[in-house]
Amino acid sequence: MLHQEEKQPSHGVSVRQCAVCAATHPFTLHLLPYRGLPRHLCTACVLDTHPGSFCPICFDVFLHKPPPPHLRFLCLKCPSISHLSCVPDVASSSPGYVCPRCSNPNFTFFYVTPNHANNTIETNPHLSKQLVAAATIASESIHNAAVMARFNADIRVKEAMSAKAEAAQVLCRLKNQLDNQDHLLGSKFSPIVVSDTSDDDSGENRIHEAK
Repeated sequence: MLHQEEKQPSHGVSVRQCAVCAATHPFTLHLLPYRGLPRHLCTACVLDTHPGSFCPICFDVFLHKPPPPHLRFLCLKCPSISHLSCVPDVASSSPGYVCPRCSNPNFTFFYVTPNHANNTIETNPHLSKQLVAAATIASESIHNAAVMARFNADIRVKEAMSAKAEAAQVLCRLKNQLDNQDHLLGSKFSPIVVSDTSDDDSGENRIHEAK
């Protein structure tokens, strides 16, 4: 038996809701990347937005290892992948396979009937498998996002170190150019020295250029 998440008061406090279906009182919210941002999605929307990550009949999660081609059925209308052993004989004998979600316009994952008297829902193996599948997908999505974030961070660090080294080289070249320019200016304008030659026979001061 699961207790429904209590709805937070609306006066000055944001209500947690599913980022897809906008439900303000889902029984479970999973945090995972959605459209490039970390979002809270209900169990049904996690499964609905990841159709190729699990079998829609037994709810086994594939992660990075989907069933081989000879042991699976691909839905004609969506990326959903179903185990060959999970598909009924009638569906497998038809010319094109359509998954449960696409074959029924009223289909929804994690369909529950809440008990409003005590704010709970009755669980069963079918719902439990869906809940575990959604939690596994959310966990894997967070892990993949963390790996990608670390990868991008390493790239940014390398770019920053390269830019720092390049800036240091530019400053060194600029300093050398300034030193050379000061040296050239100093040699072009030599200082003038006035010497007192009062003891000279001519009795005149002489101006000598310093050499």
